Formats: sequence, C-alpha cells, structure tokens
Amino acid sequence: MELLIAGKVLASHHLKGEVKVISNIENIYELEGSKIILELTNGKQKLVTVTKIKNFVGNKWIFSFEEIINKQDTIEIRNALIKVRRDLLGIKEDEVLLSDFVGIKVYDVKNHKKEYLGEIVEVFETAAHNVYVVESREYETMIPDVDIFIKKIDFEKRIMETDILEGMKELKKS
Repeated sequence: MELLIAGKVLASHHLKGEVKVISNIENIYELEGSKIILELTNGKQKLVTVTKIKNFVGNKWIFSFEEIINKQDTIEIRNALIKVRRDLLGIKEDEVLLSDFVGIKVYDVKNHKKEYLGEIVEVFETAAHNVYVVESREYETMIPDVDIFIKKIDFEKRIMETDILEGMKELKKS
C-alpha cells in the first residue's frame, strides 16, 4: 500500500515535545490516535502515535506524539515527512492530492535535453492554478500547473517533465 505524505514537521513547539507541522490535508484530525511514519531527513523511519492535533495558524498544526516527550526528542524529527496510510484519511488509492506531488523529481525537457531541476517541496494554490515549488541545492523554481509548462507527470516513476521559461529558475539566496 502506497503511503500518503500528510505533512512535514517544521520545528519544536514549547518544551513538552510538541511540534509544528505544515499540512494541506483537510481532515487532519482523523490522524489522532493513529500510528504514522516519520521519514527522517537521513532516510530512516520512525513509527509514532499521534496523541493530539491542534490548529496553529492557516495550514500549520501542533502535533503531540506518545513517543516524543520533550524538546530534545524533537531535534531528530525536524523536517521529517509525515507518511500515513491513505485509508486513515478516507482517501481512495486512485485519488490524487496536492501532497502526492511532494518529492517528485522534476526535469526540464526543453530542446530534447533533460536538465534536472530538483524535487517538488511544496504545492500552493492560487486563484488561477496550483504552483509547484521545486528546489535543488542551488536553485528554486516555481512552475504554474498549466499545460504550456507541465508536459508529463509519471506518478509511478515519481517524475515530472516540464518546459520552463528563462527566469523561472532562480539562484537560492544564501
């Protein structure tokens, strides 16, 4: 069963092991009492139980875990992806959510060359269309979800092919 990326741990919140999480999942409260997987930045996974979820602001939440009891414990899970079974949130296997795009590798295929742009780290909605935020070590690229830029998406291979314009790829500020 494929897991859904339900959010990302941002940072600790107070001293009791709570963490701030960013998530666009509408029914996020369904995860209370459930076991979830935290995919750590080093590639390891940690199984934890969600004990409480509170809204913080906008699409940011405060999560409490049974296994994380103090601020020191939160250091290891910072920037971890929260992965859950789709059925925990009532989502069918063939349903595509914005969070399904996070982690997809993006290539610019202009002039039959295949240049790696990075991975999708965020998708945000605008009044007109969604925008994919793609990051590599050096660059950030914002790509509107319109046919002129998005040429192909392969969810099985986790690859997106694009044809971006000059200036869409910007050097990250250090």
